Amino acid sequence: MRQSSSTRKRSSGTPSLLGGGSRRLRSSDPARRKDRLKAANFVCGSLFAAGSALIVRSLTMFDGDDQYALFLSLLAGLATSVGGIIAVMKKPDQKMLAFLLGTAIGVMATLSLVELYVKNLMQNGFVEVTVAMCIGAVVYMVLEPLLPKTEALEAKVEKQGSGGDDAPTRMSKARLIRLGILMAITMTLHNLPEGFAVAFSSFTGIGPVMAAAIGVHNVPEGIIVAAPVYAATGSRRYALMLATASGLSEPVGAFIALFFIKPYLTPKLLHYLLAGTGGMMTAVCIIELFPEGRKCKHDGHLLNGIVFGSLLMLSTLYVGV
Repeated sequence: MRQSSSTRKRSSGTPSLLGGGSRRLRSSDPARRKDRLKAANFVCGSLFAAGSALIVRSLTMFDGDDQYALFLSLLAGLATSVGGIIAVMKKPDQKMLAFLLGTAIGVMATLSLVELYVKNLMQNGFVEVTVAMCIGAVVYMVLEPLLPKTEALEAKVEKQGSGGDDAPTRMSKARLIRLGILMAITMTLHNLPEGFAVAFSSFTGIGPVMAAAIGVHNVPEGIIVAAPVYAATGSRRYALMLATASGLSEPVGAFIALFFIKPYLTPKLLHYLLAGTGGMMTAVCIIELFPEGRKCKHDGHLLNGIVFGSLLMLSTLYVGV
């Protein structure tokens, strides 16, 4: 009788402990999710506030040419929102992502080689422009290993899509949010020098072309920022806000270029800076975009995107847009 009573006690205690732990886990999980969403909301709100303040400030302290440069950089930066919309409306498959990356490669490489290098050296000297372009490529090659990597993104998103609401899946959600914020920070740092490029090119005839080329490049970046956040939280709003906020660093970069570098800018220095920008963009295509496109395992779509982007940029340069 004692034995059966102690057995009942143990058996009744054990389910109670597991049930209570399970209830505590379920009750604490929404709280943690709310905390993470609040943190993401705070980051996005801060970036939006900083961008808005920067735009308002620029209306009073810059002239018309400078405001035009900031406007172009803002348009290029907001292209990350397009990628965010694609990610939250319908997750792009590997074929579409390969084509988008190929298009970005074609657009950026063609602009860099044809306009920023060949045409530039014909007007400003072979040696100087070549050296400037090589310096730009080397600068990116030195900085690129310091940036966080994105290799885990696809595996994390696929892991989130499989399985039920168990502990490993909840851990995956937490890591996905962290990965999305990490991607936003990475793209924010990555977009700063692109803001420099748009600002400098705005003082030449290729300003809109440069903004369009970088904007096309920003679409896949918006996807890789928004995809993990949306997979983890199910919130289209937060994913889109974070993708958009990561692109707002481009007008910040343009602001820095106009405020600190423009006073020392000469026509020769401007062309050398554009050549250096071409070197950086070429290095981005070779080191970053092409390997990412190969990982999609659809080389045909990647090649089609490269051809499409190249033809698009060549036609744009031909008509002088």
